[in-house]
Amino acid sequence: MAPVAYLGPLGTFSHLVARKRFRSDDRLVACPSIGAIFEFLLGDPAALAVVPVENSSGGTIYDTVDLLIENAGALFVTEEIALDVRIALLGRTGSPVRRIFSHFVQLQHHRDWLRTHYPEAKIEAVSSTAVAAERAAATKGGAALSAPGAAELYGLDVLARPSLDEKINITHFLVLSHRERPPVRPEEARTALAVSFGNECGSLYRFLEPFAKAGVNINRIISRPYPGHADRAVFFMEIDGAPGVPAYDGVIERARKRSLTFAEFGSYPCGRRFKS
Repeated sequence: MAPVAYLGPLGTFSHLVARKRFRSDDRLVACPSIGAIFEFLLGDPAALAVVPVENSSGGTIYDTVDLLIENAGALFVTEEIALDVRIALLGRTGSPVRRIFSHFVQLQHHRDWLRTHYPEAKIEAVSSTAVAAERAAATKGGAALSAPGAAELYGLDVLARPSLDEKINITHFLVLSHRERPPVRPEEARTALAVSFGNECGSLYRFLEPFAKAGVNINRIISRPYPGHADRAVFFMEIDGAPGVPAYDGVIERARKRSLTFAEFGSYPCGRRFKS
């Protein structure tokens, strides 16, 4: 079966969503960075990859968007999936918590909760919540603010769930491949594009106008610098629809004619959502 690259190590949110989506640990290949994921994918025509594209609290993952734009024409998006990112305190039941590890963002986000519930514990920032779980497993009296799903991977127990997690944080991921896989239900699909146009007054409006008139929703539009052209931008977009949907078919050629560069990453299903 085709290998699936993801942002490691074991226990990252990328690992958890890849594990839930593909249901096979044997296929999964941990990579140390998003750049390394693309290198692995480009080096193996049979491979797939799962990359984060947006987090509901942290915003756009620009490394992913930039590398997609850089490799327009070579890679396709075959699916968009999402993960409810929840945080738990992982440790060992019955063992006093003396050191708590996590990514600094989580430590900051939960500082009041930690101060209230574990005022004597030493707090240590590490590079990721997965590394935090790994450190907790190797440390006497260690605990980690990490994904609940990491508990099983590192032999830990869920000790508590901070109340701040009443607000669900969602990360969206794209599944990438070398081959386009047309969606079964085009009317429920999305299409990803990378486009650029002249840098003059009204150029963005003129490009977007056909979408508004056709009633085609734009779910995501991200402006990035155009490589080698300081006076231009390239836009990564996700729009509703796919070939075979009348509104999509009617607008896509008009949009292409109003662009200087126009690349498609394929059409794909979206909406599958998992819990961490």
